[in-house]
Amino acid sequence: MDIRRGLGGPGRAALPSMTLLRELTDQIVLDTVFEQAPITRAEVAQVTGISKTTVSEAVRRLEGAGLLLPAGVQTGRQGRVGTYYKVAAEAGFVLAASLDSTEVRLTAADLFGKPFHETSAPPAGSGEPADAAGQLRAMVRDAIAGSRGARGPLLAVGLSVANPVDPGTSAVIPLPETPHPAGLFQPREALAGVTDAPLLVENDVNLAALAERWHGATGEAGSCAYVHIGAGMGMGLVIGDELVRGARGLAGEIGYLGGSHGRADGRHGFARAVAEGFATGGEAGGGTGGAAAGLRGPAAVEAARTILDRAAGGDAEAQAVVAREGRTIGEAVAAVCAVVDPELVLLGGPIGAHPALLEPVRATVDALAPLAPRVETGTLGENAALRGALTLAVRRGRTDLWARANG
Repeated sequence: MDIRRGLGGPGRAALPSMTLLRELTDQIVLDTVFEQAPITRAEVAQVTGISKTTVSEAVRRLEGAGLLLPAGVQTGRQGRVGTYYKVAAEAGFVLAASLDSTEVRLTAADLFGKPFHETSAPPAGSGEPADAAGQLRAMVRDAIAGSRGARGPLLAVGLSVANPVDPGTSAVIPLPETPHPAGLFQPREALAGVTDAPLLVENDVNLAALAERWHGATGEAGSCAYVHIGAGMGMGLVIGDELVRGARGLAGEIGYLGGSHGRADGRHGFARAVAEGFATGGEAGGGTGGAAAGLRGPAAVEAARTILDRAAGGDAEAQAVVAREGRTIGEAVAAVCAVVDPELVLLGGPIGAHPALLEPVRATVDALAPLAPRVETGTLGENAALRGALTLAVRRGRTDLWARANG
């Protein structure tokens, strides 16, 4: 079948329909107002290269759809006075939530990503998935009820979870030795009936890597490996603006690497070796056993941070523990560098972001990697994953905004 039939006749490429051209123009104008508001129609035309007449028609349509509003007039100039435009506050809003073993956080924000409602709470119940699912459902429902009237419709929900996520189905993947067993529920099922807005579920380390790319320390680096060290261990790899997820969403699960030097055997041995290495270092007099070796989750993170604080304060015993654990982590990073050759490595998470850990990791990578990348600490701290979830939601909300208005 010849698909080239159009206004030009047989043998010529079909031209876009006028409806499609109008929709594309409206989307470009709307995106420009998002990025540069308040802005006049003449300024939009100058920025986009679209004619002033066409821009004026697009602004008229967008204003009629309730997406743009006048935001004052130009002053201090001769000639025709231009009207500034902005995105209407009631055009819509987004939600972003982050679930991990220590806290559940939720943010409601406008389509510029500016929060207008934030809440947090410790994990509910006894640590069962049903408890976590119910808590998320209640927090989302309450946020929608408190926002919808003045803010318009909910356009997207971004969700950060401390477990792998299938890139095709957005299902949470249960893995042995997960540091967040309470998170092993399916978010789409938990939020069914609460909202029909698009739900964007992603692993927390992947979101932190994206957030550092968009808003943080990655800067102009063409590729970045974000290494999270906390209750669990993981890596988010971003090349350009693309997140590397792997075929089943398991790319970056470096806690399952071997090479734990016999300190923790079996699956997930590397992550347990690091956690136990810090924990046993916290025992009085050092040693390699004792009750601290059984610490997991938030307790293990707190023990590690205590050791790191002591090391930063000059405690020689703690410094020896940090040097040993920093080398272990650095060996894993060097192995990653040999496989994917990132331009930049960022350390993050409640343990990884501690300043005392940077130098021993960096020194090990310098000594072992084929060509050592820069190794730095991420700049977004504990907000990285939630910031990533919020940015995903904002991007999706903006993309869907025009389509919803013209449903």
